[in-house]
Amino acid sequence: MPTLNRTKEETLKILKWGSIAVGIIILFFIAIKTLTFVANLITPPSPPAAAFGKLPEIPFPEQTRENLSYSLDTLTGFLPIFPDRAKVCKITTEAPTLLGLDKTQEKVFKIGFESSGTQIAEDIYQWVDQNKNLQRKITINIFSSDFNLSSSYLLAQSLQPLSGQEEKTDTIKVAKAFLSDMSLLPKDLDDKKTKITLYSIEKSMLIPTSKISDAKIAKVDFFQKDINDLPIYYDEGISSTISFSIGKENKVSKVLEARFFHKNISEENTTYAIKTASEAFAELQGGKAYVAYKPADVVEFTIKKIFLGYYLGENEQEYLMPVVVFEGSNDFVAYVSAIKDEWVRN
Repeated sequence: MPTLNRTKEETLKILKWGSIAVGIIILFFIAIKTLTFVANLITPPSPPAAAFGKLPEIPFPEQTRENLSYSLDTLTGFLPIFPDRAKVCKITTEAPTLLGLDKTQEKVFKIGFESSGTQIAEDIYQWVDQNKNLQRKITINIFSSDFNLSSSYLLAQSLQPLSGQEEKTDTIKVAKAFLSDMSLLPKDLDDKKTKITLYSIEKSMLIPTSKISDAKIAKVDFFQKDINDLPIYYDEGISSTISFSIGKENKVSKVLEARFFHKNISEENTTYAIKTASEAFAELQGGKAYVAYKPADVVEFTIKKIFLGYYLGENEQEYLMPVVVFEGSNDFVAYVSAIKDEWVRN
């Protein structure tokens, strides 16, 4: 049976050799870092390829500039260190065909629009569901199939509240079935990121609620999978460009409002030099960022997270380009284009 002194001696030995092992590991990593640094001084890495040449500006939506102020409160207390480059990917588009209108007519027929479409712009048509109380309308690009669907659901007296957690979860199936009927369900959705937000309706306005028994609308947002280990962000920050508002009428769940703007990202890519976090933060402070989401009448924000992502929006884009994402208090979200200015066309 070991004595107290012997146990103490053995414990001290373990601690001693454990400390030595940890020290060796630390010295090993320091040596690797030092050798890498010296190697880069002797043979610096090749510059980013920039094979697409100068890039267009990211087509952020137009917005009125506000005088906003920012303070920094990240987990570390410092700005992050980014790599010196990031990938830019080409976005592929469907070529226009003479059958665009006919194919779109088939798509909208499968979701209950039986009338003929009315042209409202060069490639944009609108269909009205005249046989329903909710007066649904869908406006769709006959070539890209991007669409907006609206209805008078905020004024409807026939909507019923959701009855439980299972019915809330089923709204995802309703939204996916809607896209499947139109042959538009994307293959690059990340189901783990899907978000459901509940709303009650008061005085024809949507009011966020956490109680299923009060909810008459479930908003489902779908998000695309990460590209090159970076998340994709959209023009409304906390929402996606693929979203559905679903309500229940006569015990049947229906799509009452929808927004579908999806872009196909090709595997063709190249690297570009990007800004440092410090440069991007200076642009945010200088009012040069696109503010994707902020509460009305709030002008002071604490920035808590800063990271790289990609941006997609409703507007046409030739490339999927990286942005520096700023997240802060009150769900604040803003973007600064990450590509160095010398690689962006004015």
